[in-house]
Amino acid sequence: MNDSESLHAGGIITRLEVQQKRKNRCSVYIDDEFAFGIAIDLVVQFGLKKGTSLSATDIKTILLEESKRNAKDRAIRFLSFRDRSEKEIRDKLKTLKIDAAVIDWVMDELKRLKLVDDGRFATAFAKGKMASKPMGEYLLRREMSAKGLSDKYIETAIEQINQEHDPYKLAMQLAEKQLKKQGHVDAVKAKKRVSDFLLRRGFNWDIIHDVLDKLHVNDDSE
Repeated sequence: MNDSESLHAGGIITRLEVQQKRKNRCSVYIDDEFAFGIAIDLVVQFGLKKGTSLSATDIKTILLEESKRNAKDRAIRFLSFRDRSEKEIRDKLKTLKIDAAVIDWVMDELKRLKLVDDGRFATAFAKGKMASKPMGEYLLRREMSAKGLSDKYIETAIEQINQEHDPYKLAMQLAEKQLKKQGHVDAVKAKKRVSDFLLRRGFNWDIIHDVLDKLHVNDDSE
């Protein structure tokens, strides 16, 4: 919505014209001057026709509905690539300079249509991360938090992940793979590298300590 549209004082519709390049949109002329463009179905919804009298309030209402529809379409297109958290969608719409009230309306619509569900997203996101890059609870929490997920959804997802992937067994598997990459490095240095790797992957010190304690490292320096 541009300033000329939003500030139109109203008047009589003198012409409705389907736009040449966008056949699903219609240009509305008031008092023989272009006033605004809207989707054709909104022309039907608001009963617009030649001779219809529109006040400034009427125009504001019509253009608000147009803004809502456009924002909703943008959000759905954004979701078509992959599932998103509510924060991701809100942030995307904010970058498009969409009004906060319109964004709130869009989010309510997406939830009503079950296109957005942070609980579902949290579980799917956590499972996807563990499949592509197995990690400890600390790192997984941090990445989920960055998606704007609430503590409640994060806790539920973490609990499910821990049931499917025992943290200690997972850390041991990763440590053994990492150890194989160390070649003929001495035992102290090898364990330090494995420890640093597990820390970066978000495992806590208790798990790392237990893994290192049971990890068999050949010391070729002996």
